[in-house]
Amino acid sequence: MAGRKRNPNRDEAKQKWLESDGKATNAELAELAEVPESRIRKWKCEDKWKEALEEQRATRKPGGQPGNRNAKGHGAPKRNTNAVTHGAYKTVFFDELSEDERRLIEQIDLDVQANMLRELQTLVVKENDLKKRIAQLEEESESNLHVDRVVDMMVPNSNEKLAKQQDKLQELTVQRDELVWEMESVDNPTKQQQKKLDKLERDIEELRDTVSDAEQEDTGEAMKLSMQTVIKASPFDRALKLRTELDKTHGRIIRLLDSVKAYELESRRLELEERKYRLAKHSITM
Repeated sequence: MAGRKRNPNRDEAKQKWLESDGKATNAELAELAEVPESRIRKWKCEDKWKEALEEQRATRKPGGQPGNRNAKGHGAPKRNTNAVTHGAYKTVFFDELSEDERRLIEQIDLDVQANMLRELQTLVVKENDLKKRIAQLEEESESNLHVDRVVDMMVPNSNEKLAKQQDKLQELTVQRDELVWEMESVDNPTKQQQKKLDKLERDIEELRDTVSDAEQEDTGEAMKLSMQTVIKASPFDRALKLRTELDKTHGRIIRLLDSVKAYELESRRLELEERKYRLAKHSITM
């Protein structure tokens, strides 16, 4: 007995599904091919549509495909800050500075003595601020703890459960498609077959909802926060750290004062040498 003639719309339905990148629904393809949705599911299984789609995606080059104009008129504008995170490597443009920042830049000069004085003033202000903070901490009770830092423990974001559910859904779908094929191959399907098909349809629908909810909750990130530890410090511990910084700041002030003294002595020496040179030159010309 001759086999059933191949539906001419079968390959066309597969091509439309591949062109949609697997997004075309069974209802849309069934309407296009003028067949029941169950027939589309059977074709997907028999003709290995999913394998063909994965092969198509694997051979596709990353980025826009040749000839597409998706990005025309779009894209991030120049000087955008989309990629800025902490700002350590952000490019600074002069025309984007505030008025205070511009005045600060315009005040910069190459006068060594003036720059030393400005740095000394800044260090003195910092030293005074550290002393105030230490005095406030010394007045606090030891039971008054301060948040020193927060440590986040990250663990791999495992999607093993979701993967198992997706595999189970695929397995049930294949079983249903095979059963539909068996039922369509005979004139009168048995009640047992129909009962089994109804159960598979219910299980698939229930599992599909579960998988859909899990996929929405999945952030797609490789790591997730497992535990957060808050490390606190007593006023004494904080004051100890501030005293360490105070000692460093005081040391910088002492070294800067030595530099100022050395600069003044060198300036006087150069001025004296210049006078000697002028006197010697005057003596020779007389």
